[in-house]
Amino acid sequence: MAAAILSFIFSWNNFLFALILGGDKTRTLPVAVFQFMTFEEVNWGAVAAAATLICLPVILLALVIQRHLVSGLTLGGIKG
Repeated sequence: MAAAILSFIFSWNNFLFALILGGDKTRTLPVAVFQFMTFEEVNWGAVAAAATLICLPVILLALVIQRHLVSGLTLGGIKG
């Protein structure tokens, strides 16, 4: 379960791979947020709102799986 959570988080946050190898028509959410930043200005309100929406699925998944993850960790520590 821990490996599944870490795999989901790492694939969700894969920014450089998508930025360099992705085209103009295929963008991940972090790369789309990066487009809010230009040389002239940074639209901080839009960046903050988009970053919050991007983080919500990971946080919700961690909250749902937390009970199972903790029980698996404690069962591994029981002797016998």
